[in-house]
Amino acid sequence: MIFKKHRLKRLVVGWIALYPTLLIILFLLSGITRYLSIPLATLVEVIVIVPVTQLLAYPIAEKIFAKWLSS
Repeated sequence: MIFKKHRLKRLVVGWIALYPTLLIILFLLSGITRYLSIPLATLVEVIVIVPVTQLLAYPIAEKIFAKWLSS
């Protein structure tokens, strides 16, 4: 197997944290980014999504799934 069990679990938790974060932020920014060019809209979205995901979504997901991650 290419991935070790622990890495695969962390990958799954990352997806679980990222997907709803993306949906919420893209929905909230849609009013602003609708009028921007695709590269500029993508830049604005990434500037917001990366810190929110790294500083908020991933730590929360890791706490929620801590028991499963450590098993």
